Amino acid sequence: MAQRWGHKTWATAVLAAVAVLVGFLVVVQARSAGQVRPPAPPVRRAEELAALAAQAEAHRAALEAELARLRAQLAEYERLTAEGRALSAALLAEIRHYRQVLGLDPVRGPGLEVVLVPGTVPGLPLSAAVQALDLAGLVNELWASGAEAVAVNGRRVLSRSSYRQSGNRVVVDGVPLRPPFVIQAIGPADSMEAALQVRGGFVDGLRAVGVTVRVGRRPELRLPPYRGPLEYRWARPDR
Repeated sequence: MAQRWGHKTWATAVLAAVAVLVGFLVVVQARSAGQVRPPAPPVRRAEELAALAAQAEAHRAALEAELARLRAQLAEYERLTAEGRALSAALLAEIRHYRQVLGLDPVRGPGLEVVLVPGTVPGLPLSAAVQALDLAGLVNELWASGAEAVAVNGRRVLSRSSYRQSGNRVVVDGVPLRPPFVIQAIGPADSMEAALQVRGGFVDGLRAVGVTVRVGRRPELRLPPYRGPLEYRWARPDR
């Protein structure tokens, strides 16, 4: 009985010692946990962050440089566009001028209308026909007195238009025309009429041979564009 009791007492003592040891370890562990500090960032991480910051700064500088270049390019495009518009306007004005000189566009304006009607020679049983030279001479009188655009029987003519006689017909720029001949000229009506009506002048000469000539001012005439040939066979630019 005494031996059993001694064995039990020894076991209890061992368990108590183990409990004390476990408690001590728990307390030490708890204190150690309370004193733990987060580790400082490693040097490698700091270097990576510095490299990323440098890359971001370089990228920002590159973007600013690209933005400055694009702004300068835009300003240059705007300048060239403005110059191009001015140049285009000047070219268009010059083209319109040359088209008008060449008679390539329809025109309108005040002027003079002259009608030539064949008749008979006064005192003679002969017909007074209008010849190609008569028509060419009358048109040249109009050009010389300030006409800017002329049409004969509704066909636009130029200062270099051709007039020739083909039998009883007058051929203008290769197109046969029939009387009566209606000549319309846009220009200063006063000076053109004065040139035609001068005593002993061209109109008096036509009337003297029996051609009826009617001259009248018109507040507005509308002339079509020139449809004849414009090719130069022999003349070349001398540059």
